[in-house]
Amino acid sequence: MRKITQKLIWSLLVFGGSLPQIVFGLDSDTQTLTAGTGAVDFFEITCSKSSDKSVGDTDHLNFKLIENNASSQTPPPDQTPPQLLNATLTRLKLSSKITNITAGTNNNLSLKGGNGAYTLSVDTVGTNSTIKTAQKYAIQYQCVNAAGNATNGASTLTKQNILSAAKTLANGKTAKYVINCSKNSTSGNTDSVKVTLFNNTAPLAVLPSSNTENAVTGTLSAQVVSGIKAKNTIGANIDLQNGNGMYNVMVSSPTNAAKSYHFEYTCLNSANAPTQTSLLKKLQDN
Repeated sequence: MRKITQKLIWSLLVFGGSLPQIVFGLDSDTQTLTAGTGAVDFFEITCSKSSDKSVGDTDHLNFKLIENNASSQTPPPDQTPPQLLNATLTRLKLSSKITNITAGTNNNLSLKGGNGAYTLSVDTVGTNSTIKTAQKYAIQYQCVNAAGNATNGASTLTKQNILSAAKTLANGKTAKYVINCSKNSTSGNTDSVKVTLFNNTAPLAVLPSSNTENAVTGTLSAQVVSGIKAKNTIGANIDLQNGNGMYNVMVSSPTNAAKSYHFEYTCLNSANAPTQTSLLKKLQDN
């Protein structure tokens, strides 16, 4: 088994509670999933209480799988276009928009509009109109001052800095939510609101071409499991919430080709501040 080295990378979390948080993210270093249908790499990560009493216990593990040297490919003409989500923030005459959030990915947008009510619209423009399956998504938001510190925020959608419950949206429809930002006695007036939209729709299956003998290319997938909880990802950030304890990671490929990859992971408290993250333990190397 190859010795795994650990390196620290810096990442700035958008939703860092009342103060912006700088987080140490651990990197798995380069891993190789060998050729062979059914090959799986299996890892173990332990999250525990921080030695800093102000941070406390782990709330969730943040994880992102990254396929090395991945190249985008033009889909064949007869392949069904993907399902897409778009989001627009508006306040008075101001607006900000993100588009083409594909299944299994997320994206951020913000709008500098001060204190007041913001409208968040989510739509499916760009999705093939023949697809009848509703898309699944979740939303997280934070009202902040000019320095990035949290101000007051409220919405029937969810509490600020808390991921909303899972929602669905039929193609051709639009969902709208109101986010109210106001002055905080400590951090002052709101400067802007920040929103992350997570497209949790299952990616459409890509069928192999019938006129070739070569193995189709595919994208690595990972599953993070802790206790009875589990989440899957293909290249997107995910958070699995199961407190202190052991988190297992399984990386697999739908093809029989060797794949190179790495992943980033961090144990965080409920305010997205880093707790105690163990070095990676590799249990199975295929």
